Amino acid sequence: MLSSRHFVSGVSSIQSLSRSAGCASSDCPAALVTSTSPRTRRRMLCFPLVGRPNCALSPMPASLRNDSFEVGGFGFVETRGLKRDAPLTTPRAGGGSVDLAITTNEPIHLMVVSDLDFTMVDHKDSESTDLLRFNMLWAADYAHNSLLVFSSGRSPEKYQQLRREVPLLTPDVGIFSVGTEILYGSSLDPDVGWENYLNEGWNRDLVLEEAQKFPALRFQEDSEQRPHKVSFFVEKDLAKDIVRDLTQRLKDCGLKVKLIYSGGYALDVLPQGAGKGEALAYLLKQLKEKNKIPKETLVCGDSGNDAELYTVEGVKGVIVGNAMEELLHWYDALQSKDHIFKATQRCAGGIIQAIEHFALGSYEVPADRIKNSSTTFDPESSDRKPASGSATREIVDVNTALVMWVNGDIPNTDAAHNRILGVMAEDGTMVYPWGEERLLRKSVVSYKSKHGLKKDSKVQVWMDCIKEQKLADNIILVSWQSWQQSTSGENRKGNFATAILRTKMGTPNGLEWVRVHETPRQCN
Repeated sequence: MLSSRHFVSGVSSIQSLSRSAGCASSDCPAALVTSTSPRTRRRMLCFPLVGRPNCALSPMPASLRNDSFEVGGFGFVETRGLKRDAPLTTPRAGGGSVDLAITTNEPIHLMVVSDLDFTMVDHKDSESTDLLRFNMLWAADYAHNSLLVFSSGRSPEKYQQLRREVPLLTPDVGIFSVGTEILYGSSLDPDVGWENYLNEGWNRDLVLEEAQKFPALRFQEDSEQRPHKVSFFVEKDLAKDIVRDLTQRLKDCGLKVKLIYSGGYALDVLPQGAGKGEALAYLLKQLKEKNKIPKETLVCGDSGNDAELYTVEGVKGVIVGNAMEELLHWYDALQSKDHIFKATQRCAGGIIQAIEHFALGSYEVPADRIKNSSTTFDPESSDRKPASGSATREIVDVNTALVMWVNGDIPNTDAAHNRILGVMAEDGTMVYPWGEERLLRKSVVSYKSKHGLKKDSKVQVWMDCIKEQKLADNIILVSWQSWQQSTSGENRKGNFATAILRTKMGTPNGLEWVRVHETPRQCN
């Protein structure tokens, strides 16, 4: 069995493991680098950036430290100068492929396709409570072998704005502008094949010309006017007649279009082949051609422009508990609706309900799992062997326990603290963002005195882009982005983190922590 010393000083061993993980270059981040800070001048190990090719690692100078606290990629640590906004990416020119969305070699277990506003995101919940619960459930139990798709009426620009405002995960696929744009991966590469398909029978200039004959139609803002979408505001009592008359005018002009009215105020004119449902059907076809069709697909919505999602063959659906009248009327008129679940919980809470209702997989949120076991945990009582996904679950569980500890959300008991301490290798080490290296167990022991330190100003943490990669029979590398903010959504900070876990029987997930490395991210 490899000890942590192999990971600190065994350059050849690490480079060999990195090559086995698909990185043969001498420039690979899995190499020893030297800090430029006089106080941290040492050789420090940077692990491969699994799934994040545009990120670079760098040690944080000790001059950036202070006495403030942060729950980072691991632990409750002292940091300075780590403030980061959510990374924003401009959709790139050129062609994207569904291959960019597939980051696992395993069969895809579940694909969740969710609307954003008032479905995944509850704008009436200033603390994003259920969204954060979904985030941690996804990171722990689904990110390793499932796909997350956001299907929104928002343009890519408006989506990016929302990422600044609420703690959204990074989706594998984005379907934006009411199904007229499909973007893949964190780089938001557009699907040019989809764009070319929508061009058939579409004439945007002619749509604008005919729409101007209806004075009651008011253009939405410029960011919502897209190559294959023209968007208006219209009063609810006028909408029915305008939709009927404009549809007929455009048909008489020889155009193949569809009109979608939603939210009681928004009217979108799209190519006939566009829409959230058509875009999802196209995506499923692309996945099928790659032999990556999901075992289950769950679609989630709250308004009229989500109705198409539930009509795609083979999907299961959830209408969240706060759904609009227009979607509920549509549901009531359906003849066959056994595949649709009407949740009682709002937004992301309703999505978690649906996962339980349809038995799609784990629905126990990590915080609940930690709370339920915090008074009874005995590291010697578990014989669990690590399976696929065990490493991501372990990372999320421990980070969740640490946050709950400093927030005072679990009892100040030896059993609760031992859930964290009991999985740290005796010789395990951690490199903090400023370059300092400490023993893992020593760090965890020091956290015991910090119980409830943030109970009056609680912190929120979520983990994004989490990936696990087997490096050897008993060694797993995990990489992720860790985000932290106050409950008001302010003071958002982020780290990139990597960890080496090693098989160990008698631990909750069959693993122990050998080494952790946190670093500020530099993303293009």
